[in-house]
Amino acid sequence: MVADVAADGGVWVQPHFDPRSYAHFGAPEEVLDLVIDAGRQAGAVHGVGFGLTLAVSRHGSPEDAVHLARLAARNAGRGVHALGLTGHEQARGAEDFVEAFIIARAAGLTCAPHAGELSGPESVRAAVVHLGATRIAHGIRAAEDPALLEFLVERCVSLDVCLTSNRILGVVPDLSQHPLPRLLDAGLRCSLGTDDPLMFGASLTDEYEIARATLGLTDPQLAAIARTSIETSDAPAELIAAAVARIGEWTAPDERSETVAG
Repeated sequence: MVADVAADGGVWVQPHFDPRSYAHFGAPEEVLDLVIDAGRQAGAVHGVGFGLTLAVSRHGSPEDAVHLARLAARNAGRGVHALGLTGHEQARGAEDFVEAFIIARAAGLTCAPHAGELSGPESVRAAVVHLGATRIAHGIRAAEDPALLEFLVERCVSLDVCLTSNRILGVVPDLSQHPLPRLLDAGLRCSLGTDDPLMFGASLTDEYEIARATLGLTDPQLAAIARTSIETSDAPAELIAAAVARIGEWTAPDERSETVAG
């Protein structure tokens, strides 16, 4: 995974992960240590920063979520950066996981649940109101509620958008109808991601190409998305600064041309 991110020009990767899914390798703490060590070693080889979002499942119990949140809290600052919430949104509402996310926030972890993918804008609002989400995986159904869009902008909530998986899962009927341009026009900060590249067959480069070719986003818009992806991540400050500088170097020739033309 780290090698694939490097090949796409990425500088930071932070997958959603539950070490309890790999009990045949050992206790959750042992599995977590193995994955963090492997990710960092690969990152050192490929020049990519690595961290984890521990992922609570909506299909599990709230008590189960608390146990994982406590594991995340114990490892805050040593490879775990956020608490996520995955699974079908209709399985359990955000309000069932309040205690887990209180633990995460108290430990200084980012709250980054999935919402607004297979359920509507009410799921996005619940993730922010009940869980304190500052970054939402997907969230595109917020486009159906203008008041929610204003609310998200006021709260500085960013969306991690995954174009290809939205089409494959039927969230949008066709990529040309994807609401990403409307979300950007509303002032929301959005990143682009692959969701699950092995499942959906899309690379990070593919997602950016779709945004340009199918949705008509300009290079300055794509650069803004790239900046959002790193600035709203949990990467170290020095890595963020270096990446933003590189994005600026990429856009500088265009900006100079526009100035001359003006």
